Amino acid sequence: MKLLASTLLLATAVANVDAHGRMVFPPHRGYIGKLPQFKDLVPTNYSDHGLNAGGIGGTAGGKHGVCGDPYTGARDHETGGMYGLFPTHGSKVVGACFAPGATIDLNIQITANHKGYFEFGLCKLNGKGDKETEDTECVGGSICVTQDEWYSQCVPKRLR
Repeated sequence: MKLLASTLLLATAVANVDAHGRMVFPPHRGYIGKLPQFKDLVPTNYSDHGLNAGGIGGTAGGKHGVCGDPYTGARDHETGGMYGLFPTHGSKVVGACFAPGATIDLNIQITANHKGYFEFGLCKLNGKGDKETEDTECVGGSICVTQDEWYSQCVPKRLR
């Protein structure tokens, strides 16, 4: 009986496993509040490594939010969200800016590998009211580029 209860408990836990990782550079909005230069300027997300765009159940129809937020939930990490604006003066929180055509290195920290992947998109947000949404081009162009290779899903090389 104990074995059956343990097996059922384990099966339930496995079904609810989420990925754990964060984009460290450029820092994503959920991580920025942990950086010393932004302490007390931006709210701190203590679960920034567990964003999953709503999880498997929430993305089954291909619908997922951008910036790690669920499609049907609060958009805390998008422009205008809890982590997307400086509370004191209302300007956008931006992790980094790059020149068009620039080559950049992304730094991803995996805190628990569940064999998931990251998808990336680039957004051109010029105006104060511009937002990244599912309807903008930045999401449709999810790409991962390494000097000579293009991937739509970025998986660490040792796991490919």
